[in-house]
Amino acid sequence: MGGSTDGSVGGRRLLLVGTYTPDSDPPGEGEGIYRVWFDPMTGEMADGGAAARTPGPSFLAFREDPPTVYAVNEREKGTVTAFRIDGEAALTELGQAPTGGGSPCHVLARGSELAVTNYANGVAAVYALSGDGLPGEAVAELAHSGSGPVTDRQEGPHAHSAAAPDDRHLLVADLGTDELRVLRGGEQVGTVALPPGTGPRHTAVAGEYLYVAGELDSRVHVLRWNAGTGTAEHLGSVEATGEEAAGENFPAEILTNGDRVHVSNRGADTIATFAVRDGGARLEHVANTPAGGPWPRNFTVVRGHREEPDHLVVAAQNGDSLASLRLDPDTGVPADTGHRLRLPVPVCVLPVPITRIRRRAGEARN
Repeated sequence: MGGSTDGSVGGRRLLLVGTYTPDSDPPGEGEGIYRVWFDPMTGEMADGGAAARTPGPSFLAFREDPPTVYAVNEREKGTVTAFRIDGEAALTELGQAPTGGGSPCHVLARGSELAVTNYANGVAAVYALSGDGLPGEAVAELAHSGSGPVTDRQEGPHAHSAAAPDDRHLLVADLGTDELRVLRGGEQVGTVALPPGTGPRHTAVAGEYLYVAGELDSRVHVLRWNAGTGTAEHLGSVEATGEEAAGENFPAEILTNGDRVHVSNRGADTIATFAVRDGGARLEHVANTPAGGPWPRNFTVVRGHREEPDHLVVAAQNGDSLASLRLDPDTGVPADTGHRLRLPVPVCVLPVPITRIRRRAGEARN
């Protein structure tokens, strides 16, 4: 499942949390990017203060070499900002680049490239990263056209996220056009159609299978990806909460480890657990767990090491808090630890392998 961290037994893990700020669109009361220290044995969290003051860092990504954090700046004229992170979890701003649109809401770092999606105008921007991790001018700014049947949300393209199904392609989930846009080599080379009214938001990848969270139809869609042709087959879908809830529930984040799929449900305010069946081609709803706060937007997995358990850390946007849920090692179903951390409008949780950063820094000094 995406979003694992490393560390020694008993050592605290580092999480970076993105928020909305007074100068972002939409505005919020956050200061920017916060540090949070996570105890992997108990699930307890400690506030490490603001790591960087930057406008509306509503989604974050990490590149290990060199250790770099990327944040979208969600506002009318979007930008993406790069930060160097050191072994003390200090962030130093390196620079920023325009995203070619408004309301950038997702950033993906893959090797030597960076992909940013702009919700407002649907533009997907791809950047080449320099050796020091800085994004230069965009090598591609890919616009799109189309609409969908949910007229108040699908009047035009709304690029919501990018995912990497293989080492050549990117898939841009377009909420406005009910498509996965297929990018290769800085060009859009095709689309994968989803049922009308899906409103695809985020995509989780497990080998040849794709799991897409439909924000508007409150379903999880299963597709089989063909890397050779750059196409995908839609295999079916399941209700994101185990029952029909379209118009009342709005799925957000989706993650998988290949055996289980977890989805955050805004409205139902739960984390849904699905078992992967038929080798990946089918999902079976297992459980709904209270998310620990209202409007659970993004969440991440903190991997246990040796005797440490795995946890989910959930950003409850409308609850101004983070919640930690312990994952059952047999069923994959999360259970509330009871631990909360108050933070203003948290909307993204990024685990950062601070132990590896410290180790590298020590090797460099030697």
